[in-house]
Amino acid sequence: MSTARFSGLTARQGPLTTGQANMVRCMLTDPPEHMNYRAVRAVQPGTTLDVITEAVVGLVTRHESLRTTFHDGLQRVLAAGDVTVEVHDTGGPPSGHDTGDLPAGRDTGALPARHDTGGSPAGHDAGLAEQVARRLQGTRFAPDTEIPLRVAVITSGGVPRQVALVTTHCAMDAAGLAVVLAEWDELLLGKPLAPVTAPQPLDVAAAERTPAGLRRAESALRHWEGHLRTVPRSTLTVPVDGETDWLLPRLRVRSVPAAGALERISARTGASPSAAVLAALAALAGVRARMRTVVVLSISANRFRPELREYVGPLAQDALIPVEVGETGFDAVLRGARSATMSAYRSSRFDSAALIRIMEGVQRERGIFFARDVVFNDMSVPGPAVRAGRTGEDVHSVWLPPAVLPTRTSLWVHRLHGELDVTLWADPRCLPRDDTLALGEGIARLIAEAGDRDVPLAELTSLTGVVPVPRDDGWLPIDGCWVHLPEVERLTADALARLTGDETALTTGKAFTTERALTAGHAPVAERAPAAGKATGKAVTAETIVVAEADERLGHRLVCFTTARTTPRALHAACMSLLPGRMSAMTPHHYVVCASAPPPGTSWRDLPRVAEGSGR
Repeated sequence: MSTARFSGLTARQGPLTTGQANMVRCMLTDPPEHMNYRAVRAVQPGTTLDVITEAVVGLVTRHESLRTTFHDGLQRVLAAGDVTVEVHDTGGPPSGHDTGDLPAGRDTGALPARHDTGGSPAGHDAGLAEQVARRLQGTRFAPDTEIPLRVAVITSGGVPRQVALVTTHCAMDAAGLAVVLAEWDELLLGKPLAPVTAPQPLDVAAAERTPAGLRRAESALRHWEGHLRTVPRSTLTVPVDGETDWLLPRLRVRSVPAAGALERISARTGASPSAAVLAALAALAGVRARMRTVVVLSISANRFRPELREYVGPLAQDALIPVEVGETGFDAVLRGARSATMSAYRSSRFDSAALIRIMEGVQRERGIFFARDVVFNDMSVPGPAVRAGRTGEDVHSVWLPPAVLPTRTSLWVHRLHGELDVTLWADPRCLPRDDTLALGEGIARLIAEAGDRDVPLAELTSLTGVVPVPRDDGWLPIDGCWVHLPEVERLTADALARLTGDETALTTGKAFTTERALTAGHAPVAERAPAAGKATGKAVTAETIVVAEADERLGHRLVCFTTARTTPRALHAACMSLLPGRMSAMTPHHYVVCASAPPPGTSWRDLPRVAEGSGR
């Protein structure tokens, strides 16, 4: 072990930035692999352990975020402290030098590692460094007692060969990490760094609390709430059962012709290459889902102002982008995506706690749960075109090892100039492998074709192989969402089972869409759910049906009739509590509690009603 000590700095404290507050909440609940970044860097020959510890001190001195702890809404910047530097020796003589490194970020497997982790001495150094980095990344930071930086050095015969750096989203986002890693490389080479001109997190927190900052935050919340009340709650809607460990297959797609086409698309439409890729993703997701409105959550760096470009702190947040996919051509989709993107990015800095409250209220009112199922993350670096290393195929794809990412699908953009280079992550329950291949390669094929003409949307399936999800009569469009009536039936049955304490209640009937379903004699949704409040020692049957009625505003309106001893409010709350993860379900819009089921030949509508209401 070694120690990097810093001292003589200025201690400060104050409120959290909105980005820090959001990340601290996530840090305490999400798996550390999701919240922590890791990076493995090879060091130049002649670099000593003293040089490495001095570089650590240099980083911590420059950036207050790297010496900050968090305490009940406050951040405290330390004036002095220690960073422990782990030292792991391979036990052999100094090895040949390896100059490769792993891509930076919490998911460093996004692209294949460039170094050799095989049997060579250099490969052994790099392999051990990656192993140590994963261990450090997989351990949760203690935000109130631990500064957000961990360092380990891999030596060979006592000579440093690799350095593993681990930090957390509380300290910085991916753009901030890029700043830190660039400075790290310069410090190890002994190059002087320019003074820090970007604000520190406490400065950003103060700016957020000015009248102008508060107005921007309120405007962002209004943007989100307005769209949340109308947009579909998911795009790639399919029945999904059980929990997932979010270990997702990943498809890397590369295309030189698509990169050239992006330049022509930009010249023709004025849209950026990034917006064109996002529009292609939305257009094909719309084809897949049979939806006219596709919600894309794009990771916004929020570094539009020049003074924030080198900021080391968490600024990135989701931008909600509703993209209209009509029936004309791709250019119309692109124009709409460009406009929606500009508005969304302006509204992507917000108080996440306030947004969660808004989202929960809208979800209760609409009876839905929003799925983060189409995510766009442009990580490319602007600049001149880089000469592509691949020629020949128009589109080349390869499957990468699965990696963890908590979303249904996500498109990561690595390069836009010289070669289009993207990685598509996909939950196979939403996008099986063949469909992931069609979508990933289809994005490149659509862009390549759109470089020369406005591609009619009617041609997208033949051009890309992306086909619509099959939907039988059990699927209905309701409130802008695809809803699977058997899943509504199952949700209601499970909610009644929870309310009545009968965890063995089964969904045995159908969800009906006609007036005939209201007449007795049809199988109920939950036939074995005992009524609440009865302690007779006998199972009390509670009959339930769910009816989908035509509705001018919603398309269809779901009505639940039940004989269970409950209330609309309790039943709605139970349905909402079970809704997360059920992409194809929606709660009923109205609940009717009856004393008994209708006799044969009569209708549920004709029965006396114990209680009824929306439950909202």
